[in-house]
Amino acid sequence: MESTVWLASRSLPRPGVGCCNLLSRVRRSGGRLKPCGNGRKVVVCVSGTEGKTKVVIVGGGVGGLAVGGRLAKEGYDVHILEKNSHVGGRLQSLEVEAAVGVGGKSDDPGGQECFRFDTGPSLLLLPQKYRDAFTAMGEDMDDYVTLKKVEPAAYRVFFGEDEGVQSLDLLYDVQKMCLQLEQVEEGAGGAFLRFLANAKEALDKGTASFIERDFKSFWDYADVPRLLPLLKHLSPIELLGQHHSTMRNYFKNPKLQAMFTFQDLYVGLTPYNAPGVFSLLAATELTDGVWYPVGGFAKVRDGLAQAAQKVGATITTKATVKRIDHANGQVQGVTLEDGTFMRANIVVANADLPYVYNSLLGSKVKTQASKLLSSKYSASVIAFQWALSSRLERLSHHNVFLSNCYEESWHRATDASTILERPNFYVHAPSRTDSTVCPLGTDAITVLLPVAHLGEGFSIGSASDDKQIVEAARERVISSLVRSGIGDISSMILSEVVYSPPTWQDSYNLQYGAAFGLAHNLLQLAYFRPDVAEPSIKGLYFAGASTRPGNGVPLVLMGAKVTTNRILEENYPFLSGN
Repeated sequence: MESTVWLASRSLPRPGVGCCNLLSRVRRSGGRLKPCGNGRKVVVCVSGTEGKTKVVIVGGGVGGLAVGGRLAKEGYDVHILEKNSHVGGRLQSLEVEAAVGVGGKSDDPGGQECFRFDTGPSLLLLPQKYRDAFTAMGEDMDDYVTLKKVEPAAYRVFFGEDEGVQSLDLLYDVQKMCLQLEQVEEGAGGAFLRFLANAKEALDKGTASFIERDFKSFWDYADVPRLLPLLKHLSPIELLGQHHSTMRNYFKNPKLQAMFTFQDLYVGLTPYNAPGVFSLLAATELTDGVWYPVGGFAKVRDGLAQAAQKVGATITTKATVKRIDHANGQVQGVTLEDGTFMRANIVVANADLPYVYNSLLGSKVKTQASKLLSSKYSASVIAFQWALSSRLERLSHHNVFLSNCYEESWHRATDASTILERPNFYVHAPSRTDSTVCPLGTDAITVLLPVAHLGEGFSIGSASDDKQIVEAARERVISSLVRSGIGDISSMILSEVVYSPPTWQDSYNLQYGAAFGLAHNLLQLAYFRPDVAEPSIKGLYFAGASTRPGNGVPLVLMGAKVTTNRILEENYPFLSGN
């Protein structure tokens, strides 16, 4: 049975403008569009789901789940395929059982008799972007995830020196923060206020104009009428210049310069090759706050998956895609490792893009494949998850340990001999915010030590090589903790789980084991980062950290919206079945 809906006496506006809600209703009913002889358009609604456009998403990471949920909500027939036993990509939590007699029960009713570690993302920034992802699926994030603000400081920064100021907190309280900075450098309080105001403006204006925007051409990116209002408020030199040099315009003290540039570590850069625009990271931490999902980041993973399934997406784990099939410039579907072929109108690749181009698409796109292999990549990471028998009282929730040889410390270590005595590293101790992390009186900490990726001459050719680098990293971290007044934890370690560069490569198909994917240097930002669609293969789209706008969960969620909107614009319902 068919029914027609009269739209207008003129042609249908482009999707994404005035007709999105109507198109969504049409998709959900399996509807199609076809022209009338008089130039009008009619919607032919057919019952059943046989008319739906089929979408296969390769990879159930954050981007895949977010795009899948959005498209399922719009009425598409969505199938998410994940090679691992859990979705979420790098967004994972690991639980290790506590030994008998270790610690006491948590004072929280939901307390754990185990140690929990967030092995991927550990900072929850821009919480509204998480909420937006759930809202787009018609869900309320609060039904899935409980957020708790990390207080009273976003971070504690330890400086690798035995004299002078040994640590400072990044406080939300602006007045207290200014007083703390003034004790280090006269006038630093006022400089901090200027820095914060400029960084906040860059964040507010830059998010809408650059981060969340879908650039389809260079001229769309270099749109003068759009840029001129921005340049009245934001200095191009400050945004595009070297981040470290930018901070010298605010602070003379090297410790303060370091305190507001170490965030470049999150995107695999250094203050000496990152553009000043990354000041926005500090801005969001101090204005929107740093948050934590109670129960660990797996709660975010599971919430996104459940919300996507609720609106109709199908998720299959342990399903490895061997090939994305395409012919005559049109995607056909995917072939699984077991030989199963899944036909699809649209394929969204959520895997790391270099892996997609070099392993899943074949030789017809070898130019882009070669280009990606020669791109710049972020650092890799040696990660230690340590269950400790005692609580480390001097640690805050988020802790950054900076070297006393600051500039040298950003040179990525390639073997045991090149790891500095006091390297830069990050320590996550979430039990300060969430008492369900570990038994009372104990601690569960994750340490991230940046190192070279496998394409930078990282010295690993055997298990013994890997063991030597990990042992050197462990020794340097423990030694630095002792010298910083944290204590000697060597006798406190009850269990240890280690991730090294090969782990990131093997577990998540990350090129060269670069833990943060493609780097975010100037020529790999915004329009210059890989597009969300492959122009030579109709129906093939991308989501995740290696496409626009970049890595980090909030950016990936913003990118999921960009990818979804592009799909909605380019694929009318009448394409289903073709």
